[in-house]
Amino acid sequence: MSILEQVQTGIKVPALKLNIAGTDGIGKSTFASNAPKPIFIKTEEGTNFIDTNSLPLCKSYDDIVKQLQALYQEKHDYKTVVLDTTDWAEKLVQKKVCEIHSIKSIEALGFGKGYTESAELFHRLLQIFDLLNEKKINVILLSHVAIRTFNDPEREPYDRWEMSLHKKISSMIKEWVDFNLFANYEVSTRTSGQGFNETTRGVSYGKRKLFHKFSAAFDAKSRVNLGNAPLELDWNAFMTAFKESIKSKLKEKDNV
Repeated sequence: MSILEQVQTGIKVPALKLNIAGTDGIGKSTFASNAPKPIFIKTEEGTNFIDTNSLPLCKSYDDIVKQLQALYQEKHDYKTVVLDTTDWAEKLVQKKVCEIHSIKSIEALGFGKGYTESAELFHRLLQIFDLLNEKKINVILLSHVAIRTFNDPEREPYDRWEMSLHKKISSMIKEWVDFNLFANYEVSTRTSGQGFNETTRGVSYGKRKLFHKFSAAFDAKSRVNLGNAPLELDWNAFMTAFKESIKSKLKEKDNV
């Protein structure tokens, strides 16, 4: 069969690959627990107070691999796999690198080799997630964030929220997922006084939002247009916006 005879057309809606990065306690695990039939792979105890299904706490990189392989090879009705969290998984990856080389610190390999090997091991996890994705299973990665200084080549350095991961793994995840979303409280600022007495303070009303557009303050991306405003930090709100976007694309095609 000719390669050209295998050309595919139309919009393909696969199982989803998401990364939810956000501040501590914002509700990342709760968001993921409301996805279709979720099963959590835990590298930390983030689901203790959530009524959801989870596998035993992973204490090693090999534990993560074994649990992923079981979900791929064995029969089950789970429709979403959640890794909680990527940064604690990275610690187990680095521990594995140290065990392989019989060293106490990943930096003992020198010249960034330890971080490169860690990225390669983490990539193997993403490859298994891909296999699950091909079986129509959604994948949700949960990630903590920290404030770091970003050295912009076009302007002065500034602080922004970034995933609490080495940049090699962080970049890999952002490229791999379909949706890299940032969860945070909606905050506005108020300025009072004048001159030297002028002060600005942040004001939050406790609304938890899911940001899907890039900002100088954080990374975010979406394969489809989820609208202009941030979404509520809720699975149903996300899926409503996602489905509306797909419907809009199909309608545009029909009108051509």
